[in-house]
Amino acid sequence: MGYQTIVRKYLKTLQEQYRNAANSGQYTAELSYRVPLDTMEKALAREFHPEEHIDVILEPATQGRAGRPDWRIHNQDTMGIYGYIEGKGLSNAPFDMAPYAAQIEKYLALGHKLIITDGIDFVFCMDKEREPKVISIISKDRMGARDWFTQPIDPRFEIYMREFFQNPSPQQVNEAKLVEMVAIRTRMLADDILEYADIPIEEAMNDDERDMIRLLQGMRELVYNHNDLKLRTNKVFADFTAQVIMFCLLYAHRVLCEPDDLPVEKERKIYAYIREDLSAGEALVPFRNIMLYLRDNADKSICINQRMDECIKFLSFVKMTEQQLLKPDYHQLFELFLSKYDAKSRFDFGAYYTPKVLADFVVRLTNYVVSRNFPGKSIHDDGNTIMDPCCGTGSFLEEIITQESGDSSYNLCGIEILPAPYMLANYRMAVLEKQRGKRKNAVKIILANTLCWKRRIICQKIFLDTTMKC
Repeated sequence: MGYQTIVRKYLKTLQEQYRNAANSGQYTAELSYRVPLDTMEKALAREFHPEEHIDVILEPATQGRAGRPDWRIHNQDTMGIYGYIEGKGLSNAPFDMAPYAAQIEKYLALGHKLIITDGIDFVFCMDKEREPKVISIISKDRMGARDWFTQPIDPRFEIYMREFFQNPSPQQVNEAKLVEMVAIRTRMLADDILEYADIPIEEAMNDDERDMIRLLQGMRELVYNHNDLKLRTNKVFADFTAQVIMFCLLYAHRVLCEPDDLPVEKERKIYAYIREDLSAGEALVPFRNIMLYLRDNADKSICINQRMDECIKFLSFVKMTEQQLLKPDYHQLFELFLSKYDAKSRFDFGAYYTPKVLADFVVRLTNYVVSRNFPGKSIHDDGNTIMDPCCGTGSFLEEIITQESGDSSYNLCGIEILPAPYMLANYRMAVLEKQRGKRKNAVKIILANTLCWKRRIICQKIFLDTTMKC
């Protein structure tokens, strides 16, 4: 069709819809150009890259409380994201970027390009090193002209639009950068979830949002049962939920993806991992319910679906380094993730990884001391209860299980103060049970602060409860 023809057809249709909307009294400035702009973007994608399969996805007009930009443009074959386009209200006034500074910064932090437009003025935000550039297809001084499509088109518009459709991001990144970029997405998801924290179900905008609020309340209830009052907050709940969801995506990418996998295969593997229904463990019920919802409602425009889908596409497109091809240590990977997500909380709560070699040594040494002082005895003997008062993601618990021999019937109890490591420890124990088969020994992990002065007897209570129930 040709670039000039595509753009002039857009201007003609845009002007017609703009005038019709204004004259009818049903004028909606932002939505008046969604269809013509969508048509132009798809036509330009085909014009610039006829050999590539570029998907221009127009999001629903109503995306809920925490929506992403109106358009997402990505490569169907590689999963690489070219960028996002956000529509704003059309007027004859010069476009003011100031109200959108935070939005621009947020999306550039993801490593993606962003266009913000009112239909005539286009703000091209290409990367963090360059200032956003405002380019008008036609001068807004000419919006009073009889025919917009006959007006001179700014030649820079083609240059910048071609650049927008080049080199989908991101490219290969090292391990620390990869985890950091997942952490950035996790913080965005946490902000989205926080908006839902206090919304009553009856105030939901639609059925999809109602279902999501109900599921999030299940996760929120877990946090609000914490024995430490300082951690019964909506912020902790939002952080916890976002961390668990996004870390599972990161771990699945590292564990399942191979260097020769095409991006579409990586995407399939990650989705397959998070769709697995782990039946064991009461603690996993709220998390499992959310994951099942995400499995069955992947096409819905709720914030969690959107953030998760974008993160999976990001991970699928990453060209894996030699380090990323190595199967990661579950617990070490989470510590790195937490250090990128919230270094302060990691320091304040002592969330530091215990190296596998150290955990192995401590468990073996403990078993040696027991056998030396009590000949013929072992930490794995029937009836024993082994406790870890600060278990984190369960590195010591995992090592104890790994070193067991025979068919023992001992009990394991872990206590963790932070909700995310607590949930991930439960998840890890469920995975180990599936891998090793059902065991006689029982594992119980408690969400609590073992040093909370108001609950000085908590360890004694947990010990008795665990011993009696297991």
